[in-house]
Amino acid sequence: MKLKWIAVATGLICGMQGSVAGAHVAHSTIDYKAFLGQHDMVWDRIPNRWEVAPYTGNGNVGFLFYQAQGEAKNVISIYTGRHDYYDHRLPYDGEQMLWIYRCRLPLGHFNLESKGDIESVDLRLGLWNAEMTGTIKTSKGSYAVRGFSHSLHDVIYFETDAKDGESIRISWHPEVPFSSVRARLDTGGGPKGGSWGKMRVAPYELPQEPTLSEDDGLTFCFQPLYENRGETTTGWETAGKADGIQVLTASIHHSFPEHNSQEIVKRNLLQARTMLADKSFITTHQQWWHDYYPLSFLTINDPEKEAFYWIQMYKLGSAMRENGPILDLMGPWYHKTFWPMVWGDLNVELIYWTPLTANRLSLGNSLPNNLDKYAGNLAKNVPERWKDSAAIGACFPQDCEAYDNGKVPDMLCWILNNYWLQCEFAGDRERMRDGLFPLLKKTVNGYLNFIKERPVKSDDGKIHISLSWSPEYKPGHGQDINFTIGLLRWACQTLVDINNEHNLNDPLLPEWQNLLDNLVEFQIDENGLRIGKDIPFDKPHRHYSHLLAFYPLSVLTPETKENADLLRTTLDHWLDVSINSGIKVGAMPVTGYTTTGAASMYACLGDPEQAYTYLDFLIQHKNVSSTTMYAEGNPVIESPLSFATAIHDMLLQSWGGTIRVFRGVPKKWADVAFQNLRTQGAFLVSAKKKDGVTQFVTVESLAGSPCWVQMDIPSPKIYINGKSAQKKQVSERDDGVYEIALKKGDRVTFTPVDLKQADLSIAPITVRETDRNLFGLSEKTTRLPGHKFYYKK
Repeated sequence: MKLKWIAVATGLICGMQGSVAGAHVAHSTIDYKAFLGQHDMVWDRIPNRWEVAPYTGNGNVGFLFYQAQGEAKNVISIYTGRHDYYDHRLPYDGEQMLWIYRCRLPLGHFNLESKGDIESVDLRLGLWNAEMTGTIKTSKGSYAVRGFSHSLHDVIYFETDAKDGESIRISWHPEVPFSSVRARLDTGGGPKGGSWGKMRVAPYELPQEPTLSEDDGLTFCFQPLYENRGETTTGWETAGKADGIQVLTASIHHSFPEHNSQEIVKRNLLQARTMLADKSFITTHQQWWHDYYPLSFLTINDPEKEAFYWIQMYKLGSAMRENGPILDLMGPWYHKTFWPMVWGDLNVELIYWTPLTANRLSLGNSLPNNLDKYAGNLAKNVPERWKDSAAIGACFPQDCEAYDNGKVPDMLCWILNNYWLQCEFAGDRERMRDGLFPLLKKTVNGYLNFIKERPVKSDDGKIHISLSWSPEYKPGHGQDINFTIGLLRWACQTLVDINNEHNLNDPLLPEWQNLLDNLVEFQIDENGLRIGKDIPFDKPHRHYSHLLAFYPLSVLTPETKENADLLRTTLDHWLDVSINSGIKVGAMPVTGYTTTGAASMYACLGDPEQAYTYLDFLIQHKNVSSTTMYAEGNPVIESPLSFATAIHDMLLQSWGGTIRVFRGVPKKWADVAFQNLRTQGAFLVSAKKKDGVTQFVTVESLAGSPCWVQMDIPSPKIYINGKSAQKKQVSERDDGVYEIALKKGDRVTFTPVDLKQADLSIAPITVRETDRNLFGLSEKTTRLPGHKFYYKK
């Protein structure tokens, strides 16, 4: 197995909002305001918990808007969050105790208190402008609301307009920065024994109480953390009249090790004051979103799936920024949780797949940016005797400090596969060499150190892994775990390829090649891939860790019948045992990411009908809320985002160096089109089906790298830059894949008819009124299991 590397360069092509690119080129005329408006979320019921609340954010700060259960009937609240608001306590007795000492912390909320009790709401979360608007009716009158988190500045804007005798009082209510995990342990909950027992009795003093101050018409709530290791300031200004139009601007900043949070908040608020005065505050917020959405486009004759997808694009833009923190399980929307960090055994990896094909790469840069920033901490997560290595624990705070206790560094290795994907889609060869390569080299050194310290005696001449873990299978610890084998094979091949591409002549090249040549093979039985040598797959399991070599690593691919049969057998068996066996296990056997992972893998196997079955399964999962949020008792953001990834995989794949168009599109999607979706190798692809027939496929090369394309147009007519391709520019392989000679900036178009006769237009598919605005919290959302699960009224 050799991973196919493609020399590429970065490039960015904006979507053509309401424009035509030129003759014989795929073009679009899209009124994004109208198109996205039909997928706005609407509320005709009072949101009463975070899962069904309107939400806005900018990757750093954000808010949820709801009336908490048990709250006074005349109060509804703006629950604010700061994505990087983590504790920074030092280890105790040599134990990091990340769950209680380095976790996300609650912030606080603004109450909107009206004279009358709230009786009804009419709210709308507009995707195009990324703002919530609407009216709240009370027993004394009504008031209009408008709120958003500024896309470029860490400022929350919230406007009230009281009418008919109503008056709105706005007040701030800070939360105690107390670990929600420790709170649960203190009441006897949570796991018992081991490190959990230590965390129950470890010292946990509260920091000083917050202090209030005023300066230049601004109010500040300053919250120092324990031993002054970090601080958070919430500041705000309220202008206008409580019984008329009133505007709240609020800013939140967390700083560590610096002590400048109040200074930054003051600067943010004064800047917002100036921008509101010169009318640029709202327009700059909206312009970011108006530039963001057209980066790519897709439309499907399946309004529910189309709506869910575009809400994920909104959510992604609200939760992630290039210069922001690593997107954890909550993003900028805090709620008490037992999972208060970044999760590295699946969650963060799934999150960062979504921006890739969507051509929204800048958002995804927050992961490699932070890995580069905290590379020194990654090197500290291993035993001192492993000074040439790096690792990270399964869960970790934003600074990546999470000691891994001398285990195989699987978690860091998988996260670095995301780093590789980011570079591969972006075409950033220099970052691949200068950023990824050193980190991956240290990670593989961790494997080598582990193998040398814990060798396995065997007669087969193979290198075995004595002990590792297959997340989150029980029992998942054992020898020759497929999860580990897949990661180590991917990592070594990647190092070899980067070394050869850049002529690095690394002295460890023989070690990597030795692992590739002699590492134990994948563990297989009659049901396909096992968990490991001594562990069959025979219990329900939400995680597809034993399938990782297939998806996403592409170490095993379905390009041969033998592999295709193996992967199909494994996939079918995993889902049959997890869904149909009736075997009881402690954890939820079928989660949101179970279904989206299944959809993506069936799409890769070329089974679009099964892919659709599991895509739909997610929306029908009771834990997916009517606002497309998701929880398993605790907030977990990755599953709905991975729904968008599954749609990407159904429409467009690029594993193994080949662009595959419409490989996973079911018959139900007879009409579907997309523009400027991105693939590995830095290609932008556009395509359209009408009445089940592919009308065209175009592939634009941003770097002139080798181009292989597979699609379903029989004997297509092929054009390069609008002219019929010459024989020397095109060759067809036996498997129906076309190799096209493209230079940087070239575009190849495949059509079933002459190019002049081809319909190369892309436009939104009409959505009937009854199929519009299918999410939020309304009469239309009562069809969803998640509506009934979360909204009990």
